[in-house]
Amino acid sequence: MSTLTCDIVTPAKRLFTEECYMVVVPGKEGEMGFLPGHAQLMSTLADGVVRVLSDASTVAHTYALQGGYVQVTGEKVIILADRAQSVEDINLDEVQTRIADLTSRIEAESDEACRDLLEVDLGWYRVLEHAAA
Repeated sequence: MSTLTCDIVTPAKRLFTEECYMVVVPGKEGEMGFLPGHAQLMSTLADGVVRVLSDASTVAHTYALQGGYVQVTGEKVIILADRAQSVEDINLDEVQTRIADLTSRIEAESDEACRDLLEVDLGWYRVLEHAAA
């Protein structure tokens, strides 16, 4: 069985590198799946979950991500995410506490620029909440 390499990278560090059977990413127009030999592609990503499959029916790894790009070069899938975290590492109670805190802070914030930044953080924690559910 032929494989492809999947790399998941954030501005802070490389989170994941592994050989796999298939990678499924959240695209702006819907999910996209990549197998070995896929045509070259570069696309923006939507917030959501990346699934890395070790074979046709086994999801070996899942990562929540916020924003970024995917580049496919036939035998390699590179995911450049603004934020990413392994779904296994998500603490749902902590995430829900952060959502409540950010929601309160957004409601109390009068500065539009600060509110926009808080909204981005809130969006991230909602992605984590959805991924962990």
